[in-house]
Amino acid sequence: MSIKKSIENQIEQLRHKMYQAYQNEESYNDLIHISQKLDVLLNELEHLNNHTKK
Repeated sequence: MSIKKSIENQIEQLRHKMYQAYQNEESYNDLIHISQKLDVLLNELEHLNNHTKK
């Protein structure tokens, strides 16, 4: 599996996890923690996409 595909899969898993946490009314801190992990992965994917376009 490529790095890009791996990151995309992790993003989808975290999106699902964050939605489930929201639905289960988990703490705000838990949601923020998941969101921050998601931000890191989205930034990595963007960096990877920008790097491969050049």
